[in-house]
Amino acid sequence: MDLNAPVSSIMTTNPYSVGPDSPATELDVLFKENRIHHVPVIDEDRRVVGIVGKSDFLYLLRGYTAHESDRFREAAKLRAFKAKEIMQEEVETMKENETVREAVRLLAENRYQALPVVDDAGALTGILTTHDILDLINQ
Repeated sequence: MDLNAPVSSIMTTNPYSVGPDSPATELDVLFKENRIHHVPVIDEDRRVVGIVGKSDFLYLLRGYTAHESDRFREAAKLRAFKAKEIMQEEVETMKENETVREAVRLLAENRYQALPVVDDAGALTGILTTHDILDLINQ
């Protein structure tokens, strides 16, 4: 296990992302159809402007159950919200060449579960999660 390796060596490349004006229905589909827990929100230049965690998204739906009578209200609520209204705006990012050791430090100190990874121009290229770190340790 090389903690001095660049985060680009263990990150998930080409992560799912949405725009600030994407409807919450798009996030719903991403969370339901993929095994992901964080979706970066990016602008037209692919710069990270926020992140939506699955827990933030589920908080939006709090109070709704899986009963058939609630599905209509849940769908209406999802259509009413945009990603920019749900996202956390202050997002720590990492550069592709920063080390895994630095990522571990940031994750631990801030209790983050994910860090979007950007190139030198600030465009999203990947995402590093605590699961990626665990996979590295488990090799």
